[in-house]
Amino acid sequence: MTPKVIACQVMLNELRALMPADWSFESLEIGLHNRPRRLHEALRAAVEAADGSYDPIYLGYGLCAQATVGLSTRQSRLVLLRTDDCIGAFLGSRQARNDLLESDPGSYFLTRGYIGDGTGSVFDDYPRLEKRFGQERAAAVMQEMLGHYRRLVYITMPGVEPLESDRLYARTHAANFGLDYVEMEGSLALLKQMADGDWNGDVLMVPPGECITLDMMMASQPARCEHRAVCGSATEP
Repeated sequence: MTPKVIACQVMLNELRALMPADWSFESLEIGLHNRPRRLHEALRAAVEAADGSYDPIYLGYGLCAQATVGLSTRQSRLVLLRTDDCIGAFLGSRQARNDLLESDPGSYFLTRGYIGDGTGSVFDDYPRLEKRFGQERAAAVMQEMLGHYRRLVYITMPGVEPLESDRLYARTHAANFGLDYVEMEGSLALLKQMADGDWNGDVLMVPPGECITLDMMMASQPARCEHRAVCGSATEP
């Protein structure tokens, strides 16, 4: 069977570049991350529609607020990233993400995919807030939303020339909200590992009849699902 890729819009371009063009691709909007249960339901519907017609089914997602927990198939293999979120995918591993956040926990990350969608970053809320509350109040709300962030890190990807409009977007918002601006080159290593069929470590393969569990996603090596009752329901609202 032909493989299928169901991916967040934020990493669709990177996955397309690494996978054969004749594979089937489907993307889900970034804004679904704001409602993990809604993201879970969208993923469940997409996986159920593909199950048995495509194999394997690649998910361009990590744990993503546990939205992937509980997903399962009857006939096709599921393959996804054992990372907390998309940032681990863009930095090349879960460990690279954790190391960076440990050294500087006040980092807010942007990539070309987050910016291009227009709904993927916290800064995209500002026009709506300004229209509703006015400039001064909107700025205060944004500062509260940004919380402990001290710098904005724009991740560029190898072989992909950054758009100057993206750089301007990132620099402008960093300046507007008092964040240091940093550019950092990411890594395609983890996405390439998944695309190449090297399903171990930070890439998880779940056989048909089993479901994705939190233990699986957090473990360093795959674990089999023992609690089938959780299949089909996200653990976070």
